[in-house]
Amino acid sequence: MAAPDQAGLYPLFLKLEGRSVLVVGAGAVAERKIASLLAAGARVRVVAPEATQGVRQLAHEGTLEWHSRPLEEGDVEGAWLVIAATSDPAAQRLAAGAAGSHRVFIVAVDDPANASAYSGAVVERAPFTVAISSSGATPALTRLLREIIEQLLPSDDWVEHAKRLRDKWRTHGTPMGDRFGDLVKAFKERAG
Repeated sequence: MAAPDQAGLYPLFLKLEGRSVLVVGAGAVAERKIASLLAAGARVRVVAPEATQGVRQLAHEGTLEWHSRPLEEGDVEGAWLVIAATSDPAAQRLAAGAAGSHRVFIVAVDDPANASAYSGAVVERAPFTVAISSSGATPALTRLLREIIEQLLPSDDWVEHAKRLRDKWRTHGTPMGDRFGDLVKAFKERAG
């Protein structure tokens, strides 16, 4: 349940493959966000007067589109998502206003007041994707929790074992209510 002064969040994973995402800013933080967006298959457009060497290289290679100038409201047109990752409060506010007027969610990095969405600390170990959010309130604690969860996720052999158990349950018609207990028992035996 959300705290009285904070509305609840709706957790969501986005399919961005082939979809346009606007990144406002091209510094080190933006570069990390860009890498994640590219890994998700997004078509990335960057608007920033200056850029890191890494962002410049990606633009030179044609991996992303970079406009070397300040943000204009029309830049949001056609974007499915906006990431604002600048150290300029005015640019962050402009990005938030433009995103809002175009009905596009914005992740404003380390700037909850200008965000309509928050990215989480992410742990990926196939087939799992775990994201943790503190609604921008405690980024360092969120990162610590991510690192703890990363250590707790099962290894690949456990995942393969769980898949085999699932196949067995489906073949034998094991009721859903009985499966969890079997899974816990199997992993206790494997760990012991």
